[in-house]
Amino acid sequence: MIGDSDDAKVTELLAPLRTLEPVPFAVPERAKRRRLRRPLLVAAVVVFALALTGVAIANGVGAFDGISAAQNTPTGADILPPGLLAQIEQMNAQNRKSGVPEQFLPDTARVLATTPAGSKVYGLTDTRGDLCLFGAAGSCGPPLSKHQPITMTGSNPSPTIGATFTTEGVAIDGVAAVSFTVAPGDGKVVTVPVKHNFYIYEEPNSHGVAEHCVVAHMADGSTVNPFPEVPCP
Repeated sequence: MIGDSDDAKVTELLAPLRTLEPVPFAVPERAKRRRLRRPLLVAAVVVFALALTGVAIANGVGAFDGISAAQNTPTGADILPPGLLAQIEQMNAQNRKSGVPEQFLPDTARVLATTPAGSKVYGLTDTRGDLCLFGAAGSCGPPLSKHQPITMTGSNPSPTIGATFTTEGVAIDGVAAVSFTVAPGDGKVVTVPVKHNFYIYEEPNSHGVAEHCVVAHMADGSTVNPFPEVPCP
């Protein structure tokens, strides 16, 4: 979906509601947003995300279930940077003003990974028990499970002329690799290893805007289709 540019929508779109679908600000028509995982605005890039479905648990601890990289007592290294913390506090304030009960919990933040470019990927939870990711792109959704063991968020700042297409996500323990095809593209299957519950794929000079045929490859040799609602051409 493409985010509404009407000012009247800004308040609604900033709040991380269960039904939140578009990005908070307008994005170019060339970059269609796939509606699956609830997106968050954490950087000025065009992003789309594949989502988890299911029921969120009632407390924040379970948001990190199955993710060993997040099973640690927070340290100074996990503290959110001032800019990101300010964005989260602004969204919390907007929720309170709008009467939305959900609040992000910055104190639960963990550094899950560092991208090749040096950007940190943070995981945290909210008062509804969602798993929320903040990095180059952000999203929120129910905790991971054996049926949907990965998150997947993709971005391409300029797919029309060709730029770096990036896909990244978090996986539960036991996921060894993630494979998918990039669309539009040549249909070649890309397989990306999962390291410390995180995977990332970068394709330069790409017109890619979406992933298809997503498969999570488990360490025991089995496979999981984490997004059955996404067609596989």
